[in-house]
Amino acid sequence: MTHPHPADALAAVHEQLWDEPRGLLLVPAGTTPGLDLGALGIHTVRESALGAYLDLQRGRPDRAATALQSVVRLQYDAPGEAWDGTFPVTAEQPAPPDDALEWLHYDPNWRQFLGTVLLVTLFDHADDLPGELVDEMWDAVVRCAAGEPVDRIPDWYTNPNLLHAWVEAHAGRRLGDDGMVARGTARAQRSMDRLAATGDVDEYNSPTYDGVDLLAAGLWTTYPPGDEFVEWGRVLARTLVARLSTLFDPDLRAVCGPYSRAYGTSLDRYVSLLGLWLSVHGVDGVLPAELDAGTDHVHDLFFLPLVARLADGLDLPWALEPVVEPRVHVQAVGDVTATSVLQPGCAVGWASGPVPSFANDQYVPFTVHVRDSGGGVTHIAAHPAAGGGRVDARVNSDDVVELRVEQAGGTLRWSSSAMPVVGDHSLAVGPVQVTWTGSTGQEVRPDDHGGADVVVAGDVVTYEVRAGGRVPTSAVQAGAV
Repeated sequence: MTHPHPADALAAVHEQLWDEPRGLLLVPAGTTPGLDLGALGIHTVRESALGAYLDLQRGRPDRAATALQSVVRLQYDAPGEAWDGTFPVTAEQPAPPDDALEWLHYDPNWRQFLGTVLLVTLFDHADDLPGELVDEMWDAVVRCAAGEPVDRIPDWYTNPNLLHAWVEAHAGRRLGDDGMVARGTARAQRSMDRLAATGDVDEYNSPTYDGVDLLAAGLWTTYPPGDEFVEWGRVLARTLVARLSTLFDPDLRAVCGPYSRAYGTSLDRYVSLLGLWLSVHGVDGVLPAELDAGTDHVHDLFFLPLVARLADGLDLPWALEPVVEPRVHVQAVGDVTATSVLQPGCAVGWASGPVPSFANDQYVPFTVHVRDSGGGVTHIAAHPAAGGGRVDARVNSDDVVELRVEQAGGTLRWSSSAMPVVGDHSLAVGPVQVTWTGSTGQEVRPDDHGGADVVVAGDVVTYEVRAGGRVPTSAVQAGAV
């Protein structure tokens, strides 16, 4: 069965979701896996702006102008409030109350994402839009920059830092505000100094946020607000692509874990921004074969035109070579040490250290991708629950990965690509076997993809994972030296 090109699939999804009377896109059903938000008839804001960029590229400026007008009028204009300058996630979202909580009542990072989309649209298509709308879009970009609290984004929070530095510096140039330009440039400089000191970004190995960071690198080099941004963008891109080229297995179509933040384990099961970058580079199998409004995380597909635009000018130095001998990559990320081991037909990654308190629902400290006897790829991943203490991992002399997880009375969820065989204190899927001790209970939850989640409860649980004897201890020791 042949499948449409991702760009054609995106165009079809856009047509399906466009709501002419409202002038916005409906939220697609696949936005939140397991929860059909499409049935609610609500409208998405960020994707409507991205859809307008798509329409401008495809010669539909009138519809694009309608969407952009709808988007900019939804921006919060609340000077002095923490949400000033950001946008609702959906058009129907209530305005934040006086005691609004970040992430619950508003998403502060929509300043960075919407500011970015509006700016690129202005740079590429201002001549295709009504002059009054262009002025409103510039006002919205400036409000994105000015509304951001100075100390909200910590230095380790890579993706909004990189985007905001770019948005703020451009907003300052628009206003002729040298102080604002300097603040944006200084933010970018801090990010690059941190990159030089640690060797990588803090949001390490994230199929979503590596894609955002590549987006920032492309923005900095393609539309630089200052000459220094060009070289910074190139350095950032080279750093990201060198690591990703090491960790990506073209045969397994997988990026070896562990992941600091991820919405899924396998690139062909959901739409990720990294999958878009790899797809634009010509790699197959890094996006779901079926791309429609119900595809998991399909809203990120709307970034495809922007990724394709930036990839043209960024000239990323991908080196996606087959894995013919063991590769080991070890990265220290704060108090966590992440180890990734690839060999032909198998990629295993694990992290040792405290479970992060921020976005820990996306933290994946252990992954396996392995070619199974049927020629397919089996994957399995560990997901600590909120409140987990730490994960300590090592490989013993029998090529078994041992994970000691402080769960603080919580749970660890093992997600798998196929329904596992579950025993008392064990599970097996394909060539991967997991056994554990110290648990107080377990539960099997089938998923929508033919796999399952196995949820293990207990205070401190030790897991042993065997990937068909394919984690070479000698390679791990050599790579860690």
